[in-house]
Amino acid sequence: MIRILVVENENIIAMEISWIVEDAGYSIVGPERSVETTRQVLSRHKVDLALLDVHLAGETVFPVSEMLDAIGVPYIFLTSHPVSSLPGRYEGRPLLTKPFRPRALLALIQQILGERPTDSANAALSAGGSA
Repeated sequence: MIRILVVENENIIAMEISWIVEDAGYSIVGPERSVETTRQVLSRHKVDLALLDVHLAGETVFPVSEMLDAIGVPYIFLTSHPVSSLPGRYEGRPLLTKPFRPRALLALIQQILGERPTDSANAALSAGGSA
């Protein structure tokens, strides 16, 4: 089963993202709320993709994205801040601006993983809502 790491410091948003992803048939790792706990999790668990909130309580997620780059794990940035707030080296990286529709998140996940929509993903898409 595909394992997706969720890094988000706001509990409600973290849970909503986790539900969307789980309902689509993926396995969740986390959610993690800080760079340090995410580093610890990555040292113990293999993940296939990560969903990264750019701004975690008092820190940015960029040390995690650097670690993911080093081990070859793709990721999607999630942010409510302007895209221009990302450092230039991340220009062109997958990004969703909050709030986003579950359909947009799942479509981007499937695109990055090279998957076709599954029945469970289609059911999750039909559920609507936003994160």
